[in-house]
Amino acid sequence: MRGANLPFRDLPNSALTVLLFLFLPLHWFAMLSFHHAKVSRRNMPLLTRTIALIALLLLYRPALALEVIEKDHFFIYFPKGHERLASELLSECGPASAYLAEQGLPIKKPLHIVVDDRLDRPKARATMYPHREIRIPLRAPGILEDGSFEPHPWRFFLFMGLSAQGIYSLRSGIPGAVHNLFGEIISPNLILPDWGIEGIGFLLFEKFNHKRVSTPLADTILKTGPFPDIDKVSNHPEVWPGRFSHRIYGRPFIRWLDRRYGWQKLHTVLTLHGAGIVPFEIDLEAEAVYGKNWSQLWGEFRMEMEERAVNTHGQPITGYWHDPFIFWNDAGVYPGKLSNVHRGRYGVVGPQGRLWLSAYDTNDISRLKSQRGDSVDTAKYEHAWDPGPGGVAVTRRGGIPFLLIYPEYCSGDRKEKRLEPKLVVAPPGTIQLSGPVMDEFGRIAVSGNIDGNWDIWLFDGSWHRITNAPSIEMDPWLSKGKLLFASNRSGRFQIHTHTMQQLTFDHTAAILPRGDRYLLLGSTGWRMADLNLENAAPLDMRTLLEPVREKPTGGSDGETDIAGKSRPYSPFGSIWPNYISPDIFIDEESFQVGLATTGRDVTGRYAWDAGVRYSTDDALFSWRLGTKLNNWHLRTSHYPFSYTTLLGTGVNEIRQDSKLGWSPAKFKALEFSANWRHYAPRNHRSQSDNEWWGSISHRYASTQLRTSLTLDLFTEESQSLYGEIVYRFGERINTVMTLQAGKTWGDIKEGHNTFRIGGNTGEGFFTQRPTRLFFLRGFDNNALEAEQAASGGLEIFWPLFRLQTGYKTLPLFLHNIHLGTFADAGIADDRPASEDLLVGAGFELIMGMEIAWGIMARFRVGLAWPLMQPDGLDQDGPVFLIQIGRPL
Repeated sequence: MRGANLPFRDLPNSALTVLLFLFLPLHWFAMLSFHHAKVSRRNMPLLTRTIALIALLLLYRPALALEVIEKDHFFIYFPKGHERLASELLSECGPASAYLAEQGLPIKKPLHIVVDDRLDRPKARATMYPHREIRIPLRAPGILEDGSFEPHPWRFFLFMGLSAQGIYSLRSGIPGAVHNLFGEIISPNLILPDWGIEGIGFLLFEKFNHKRVSTPLADTILKTGPFPDIDKVSNHPEVWPGRFSHRIYGRPFIRWLDRRYGWQKLHTVLTLHGAGIVPFEIDLEAEAVYGKNWSQLWGEFRMEMEERAVNTHGQPITGYWHDPFIFWNDAGVYPGKLSNVHRGRYGVVGPQGRLWLSAYDTNDISRLKSQRGDSVDTAKYEHAWDPGPGGVAVTRRGGIPFLLIYPEYCSGDRKEKRLEPKLVVAPPGTIQLSGPVMDEFGRIAVSGNIDGNWDIWLFDGSWHRITNAPSIEMDPWLSKGKLLFASNRSGRFQIHTHTMQQLTFDHTAAILPRGDRYLLLGSTGWRMADLNLENAAPLDMRTLLEPVREKPTGGSDGETDIAGKSRPYSPFGSIWPNYISPDIFIDEESFQVGLATTGRDVTGRYAWDAGVRYSTDDALFSWRLGTKLNNWHLRTSHYPFSYTTLLGTGVNEIRQDSKLGWSPAKFKALEFSANWRHYAPRNHRSQSDNEWWGSISHRYASTQLRTSLTLDLFTEESQSLYGEIVYRFGERINTVMTLQAGKTWGDIKEGHNTFRIGGNTGEGFFTQRPTRLFFLRGFDNNALEAEQAASGGLEIFWPLFRLQTGYKTLPLFLHNIHLGTFADAGIADDRPASEDLLVGAGFELIMGMEIAWGIMARFRVGLAWPLMQPDGLDQDGPVFLIQIGRPL
């Protein structure tokens, strides 16, 4: 499949071409299904018209504003206007990959490198499947983020991604043989602690550039107080120093191993691990190479490092607001909601008492979030971070940073929400801004990065550069006519004024001045300390440097020598998958195994997938095949469908479903679809039939509320309306309220337009439509069926233990244990009455854990009892509940 990249390299970006190559398999499967169903000729033109309609709609799709350049099978995809950056990265690929090959980490090609305008998280993403890819954020890193002190952070991201690609590619023995069968998904070196993968990449980056990379605050934390055990560094704990322990301690550990034992032994460890049958075991390789396991080597590293006892303790604080006193970290806001989210360092409390922070969503896009108690709202504005006093934040246009001035962020006034935000472009040459604050006079202080050096800037209608030194200046604060910030000019971070007057003289680090307080580094975290401002020099605008005149950016980084060498983007260079993935699901009633694969282009606008599963309870194979083109998706699936209710009704069918769906570009939560199904009883395949229906569905999700609503319109004079509401609330003790309901009008057909209640799982992967099975724990799946049904549940999660512990390098880290107590009620009847009500209750133990040094998972096990049921039912209890993995 990978060889298929080459013949299509020069094809035009034609949606019709994409349609032919991606939809032909679907058309073939649909024709087979129609032939098997003995469909009359009058139905055949409908299929032809449907495919022609898709072709017509997609043919006029606007071309993507994306370009691609290629050399030696390194493909660089970049937004128009960023030719210089793409050219620099392409020129870096050759020397960097040659150096890595010399170190025994050759890069396999073709390799797709995406300069991603959507990503905000400052980290390179290296993936092996569905194609070899490195995604580099176009946004430069903020202060103290990885790569923030590099003059060219994108070069740093590229090298780290190339290094990860080289590490993942090392395999031999049985893993190498399995790789030949399943593809790039099989690699033991994918399963390593972050200090192994990132630490080695960081070490090689320093060697490649013949310099030590500056990490000033991380170095200070490293020398302050006791070291954590290796289990805390291998995983992502919620205790000090948090989920970036692998950077603070792991990178120096790898550097120490290289200095003491040499690079060749580190490479041998990777080679042995790449040949290992049990990829979770990493101590055997260390013992084979070093004669000691990782815990013993970690102990020697701790002994050799210079440690200094610090008597002041603290807490794992990311940022804080001084009045009212609030602080936050990745585990939650105190006081406030306990929720694991990677939050920014800066925040502000608005006039309405809401705390404004920035956090990444599931797509690694930074958004502003407001929180009060357990209520969390997300602003619609994308690519915004670092909210500060005065309704000021930071945003970007492409790779160019801007100040964002928007009163909505700090006010509840609905009139102000209608105001358009004001954008102020960063000073010339600035690649990133961090931590803006506005005073009562409308002046804005912010930290800006030029060539890896962070200085304080002031905007009062014009830009003024406040500091101009090789040291790092960050965390500005404007209050009562004084400008404060943190600087490491003295060798460690201390609080200074705009005249570089030093206000603190702490032995560790002093950062984040807020009001008359700041954060002081202790042995176990940060604590608040008082700041004496009596002798602090006031801000005198006459002493500032000359104003810096703004220059229009034009959205381009300049002409380069690649002009004319780039070509318009085509999805065929990256849409072919290079893997087949084993697939498994287990619950209390089902065991399924299979294979699956997925292909997507680097934009994610084009994709296709295929899968096959064998169900042991049905003793049958199921398969699926689907494709996505922009806002359209088409899918066909073949699967068994059977159930028997407690009253003895049910179906036992083989089904072939096909679905054509479309979502508006600006309303992706809304979907319109046309559906066709061919079905037959499993024991009488000749008695087949068909049905058609159209659907309109809408889904909404926020931090606390999730809703869905679906309307099905069948051609057999039948309509169904059904949906779900899930509401969550609570800070430490969380409560979840769920309601599911549905009703069908017109002709009723069991198993097709009816609704069922019972159990704890959805219908499954191959149905490809919203489920008509509503949960009701304490009863078997599919307990009752009717033309209308409803179920609701109340579940309370009680925190039992906050473990935060693992054992050495065992790839299992226990985060917490919760007790879930629940009560469910439901009804399914054509004419429901109170005596038809079913009620169940029970409990679950939920273990939050981390598997294989980075995979967050939950293991749920519990019991449920039927408490109330109508006459004629005899459901016994308790019902055992268990779930590992995700239902298809």
